[in-house]
Amino acid sequence: MVHTKVRENWEQKYVSDYVLEFYPADIVKYRCPLGSVPGMWVKEMGMGRAVRAYRPYRPECDAAIITADEVIVLEGKIMKVLDGLAKLPIYRMLIPESPEFFEYRNLPVKAVLVTPKEPQWEKRVAKEFNIEVVVYQPDWLKEYYEKQESYWTAEERLRREKRRGVLEGLGYT
Repeated sequence: MVHTKVRENWEQKYVSDYVLEFYPADIVKYRCPLGSVPGMWVKEMGMGRAVRAYRPYRPECDAAIITADEVIVLEGKIMKVLDGLAKLPIYRMLIPESPEFFEYRNLPVKAVLVTPKEPQWEKRVAKEFNIEVVVYQPDWLKEYYEKQESYWTAEERLRREKRRGVLEGLGYT
């Protein structure tokens, strides 16, 4: 399949903006792999190469923030809040065994979900799993919601259909 349009990654921007606003002076690792690397890989390749080679098999958090007092494992979810809530307890558990956090292994780990809408049922779940929920609403988020709302309008469907026809005509099917 040939991709003809750069995908807009709104959640990466969302997480990045949040971190830059609230943790500008702290160490941040974006899309950070978590969990240990098998000992046989480390023995055979050395830690550095093993960490790089094993990366596709490790889950990634949106951001890990290292402050003077704690490590914050962060997920940003604009829409699918449940996905972030489900991942965070696992991510928090994996931080201490992750080679990237070896020197911070004695710091407490806090799980944070950043979302633009005031949580409802999510509050109860977050409390149960000791996850802090932060409501963050940057101004540019209005553009995201407008795009989401316009996606199924007749005008947008027609525009996508025309684009699809042009691409098929050029052999990009």
